[in-house]
Amino acid sequence: MELLDEIIDLLNDAKFQEVIAKIDDFLDKNPEYKTIDYYHFANPLEELLFDHYLGDINSVKTLSLDEPLEEIYTIYSIAYMGMGKLEEAEKYLKIANQINPVSAQILMRLCELYQEKHEEEKLKDLSCDIFRYAYDVDILTSNYFKLADYLFHTNKNMDLYDHLLNFYLFLRSGEEQKPVGDDVKYFKENNIQLGANREIFMMLMYLIEVHEQKNMPGAVEYFKNIFNELAGFTKYVNHL
Repeated sequence: MELLDEIIDLLNDAKFQEVIAKIDDFLDKNPEYKTIDYYHFANPLEELLFDHYLGDINSVKTLSLDEPLEEIYTIYSIAYMGMGKLEEAEKYLKIANQINPVSAQILMRLCELYQEKHEEEKLKDLSCDIFRYAYDVDILTSNYFKLADYLFHTNKNMDLYDHLLNFYLFLRSGEEQKPVGDDVKYFKENNIQLGANREIFMMLMYLIEVHEQKNMPGAVEYFKNIFNELAGFTKYVNHL
């Protein structure tokens, strides 16, 4: 992942044009990476998510790549966003999403792009997908704000907006403007997801068991860490 490390360092230094030039050069030298007719997933959990929600994983073409291509296109997009070229940013972020449609991280980037473009009406569907696919607590937390932003800018269900915003601010700061327990009660009564998707817990339990049987302790620890973090967060928000 030499390229990825290089372009992340450049991105952190806000050297957006250099990021784009590096990726352009890489794609010119590796034209097979330009042909987007396959999928690439970060781990087996994402493969299970794809299989459960979008299609038979065994019927689609997936590749093991030296470079995580969806991350390269995501960074491509971020660089263009940094230069204020939002149409180019959207083009490459959609390619990243095409390569890995169950990446909550990419979907969150799309939310940020549409907020920048003032196209908040597109946040609703993205937010629903993020709740379905996310296995990272920070992304789940941010998603409550994305859904609130959609409601605010479309002037829809301002009661839900108030609950979402208060809940998000509490999760970020530990301080509540109104009793956060009221938000949790409202979400439960109105079928708003609290914490991680239950299906993800089932998938993680399956992956832990499979890798225990294969005597792969590193993978077992990886999936147990995800499970424990999500379980702790989900238990916490359900009992506020």
